[in-house]
Amino acid sequence: MKEINYEKALEKMRKKYKRKPFKEALEHALWMKRDDKLYKMYEEYKDVYLKGQVYYAQVVMANPMMKDDSDFMDGPAVIVYSNHEWANANPEKLIYIAKDIIGYKNTPDESIPDDLLPAVRKFREDPDRPNFRFDYMLEGHKVKAHFATMLVTRKFLPTGYLSGDIFPVLATEELETVLTLPNIYWSKDMKKKFAENARVDTLVADEDFDEDEF
Repeated sequence: MKEINYEKALEKMRKKYKRKPFKEALEHALWMKRDDKLYKMYEEYKDVYLKGQVYYAQVVMANPMMKDDSDFMDGPAVIVYSNHEWANANPEKLIYIAKDIIGYKNTPDESIPDDLLPAVRKFREDPDRPNFRFDYMLEGHKVKAHFATMLVTRKFLPTGYLSGDIFPVLATEELETVLTLPNIYWSKDMKKKFAENARVDTLVADEDFDEDEF
């Protein structure tokens, strides 16, 4: 497939979502207990659906089952995204943020750049369910990044699993919760990009919207 224009694809997805925000109830993950830090999403998801913006997320870490095309249940993933428009036009650059934070995890504090030290310390505090925001200089751009743990909803992915490491999410600047953008809002180009390395033959059909309108 030809190289995707992430900026154009994002614009289409944002227009789709603004036209008809998602309202369905978020299904409860049977394995998740109330003391799980992710449980907060059941209190916040309606506000994220109502007020959320579409961004690109880069997978940092994920339950291995989420990268398998089995019928396994929904699972957690650590992702990084940014509300900076340059970062959303170039989401493949987000991997450098992830590599820096993870890469310095076991490094002595005195050897970590001063501007990254607070973020690395935050990650050390809770590497299983990290959720924090920080500023990061990325190719001359001061990017506000959000390292977040989310529940990846399989039925909202065009292939049914994490066949790609970059995918669209819904998030707000106020809340910790990040949600999988339902595939009915994904652009055709983004669906194809996400499915490049997929082990499935078909994608979920986008029947609710005519993309030519956007």
